[in-house]
Amino acid sequence: MKVFQISIIFTCFSLGFFNCDDSKNSSSAESLLALGLDGSGIISSCDLRNPETGRGIFVADEIISAPTSNGIGFKDSDCLVDGIRGQGKFNGSLDVYSLEDSGSGSAVVLRWSGVKVLPTSGIDFIVYENPFFVGVQNNSNSFDNVFMEPLIVEVGNDLVNWCGWNPEYTNSDPNTFVGNPIYWQRFAGITPFGYNQDTNPMTVSEVFDTDIVNGGGGGDGFDLADSNFGNSGSGCDGTLKSEIQTNGFTYIKISAAKTILTSLPIDSAHANPDIDGVIAKSITP
Repeated sequence: MKVFQISIIFTCFSLGFFNCDDSKNSSSAESLLALGLDGSGIISSCDLRNPETGRGIFVADEIISAPTSNGIGFKDSDCLVDGIRGQGKFNGSLDVYSLEDSGSGSAVVLRWSGVKVLPTSGIDFIVYENPFFVGVQNNSNSFDNVFMEPLIVEVGNDLVNWCGWNPEYTNSDPNTFVGNPIYWQRFAGITPFGYNQDTNPMTVSEVFDTDIVNGGGGGDGFDLADSNFGNSGSGCDGTLKSEIQTNGFTYIKISAAKTILTSLPIDSAHANPDIDGVIAKSITP
């Protein structure tokens, strides 16, 4: 779990509020890591919220698997399907579900109720974790250092066979963790996001522009037509790849990256991703 503004959390407890939406940010990172707070005792308000509908943004709204959900705080799986609530370049959302760093709780499976996600032009869907840029909180930031907890994304139609995007960590020293997004190719959990369905709804075109530095909504976009699609995943063969690229997919599996690529240099501070949600551009009628 990443870091949170201590005063906000303590205020929530002391006043008995369970609906506080103030977010963590990079300036409070070290102090909260030192205290070791993991958010497990915070009662979630996610079950009181609903995803937006009706304007060309389709939220994954059905939980197929979230094995370690207990309905409390950041272990409330409702936070996966209640909509997207980013907090901008320098803050991470609290509207999240936290994965474990190993075992069955290190992955979740979602779907769009009763429909399939269809291939379109450009980005087909976006995964939102809650990374944030580290450093000065204005446009003098170099935007090359992100507090991130990488995710691996796969899609499929039967909950058994999955196709992915062959994610790669390309730092020249593969044994050293560097938070520059340029080294994390085809992972999720890498790009901060400002799209917030309540306070910053954005246009559909802005939402599907993931370049947050230059005004887009942010998040990590995936394209079924990407040349890397189908080059990873358990049980992904040419037939399944072609079927998904032609007719779309039903399920999305999102995993803590190191549980799949065990050689990644991800330490404990970056090993428990927090998922806000997933949106698609086009679904079956």
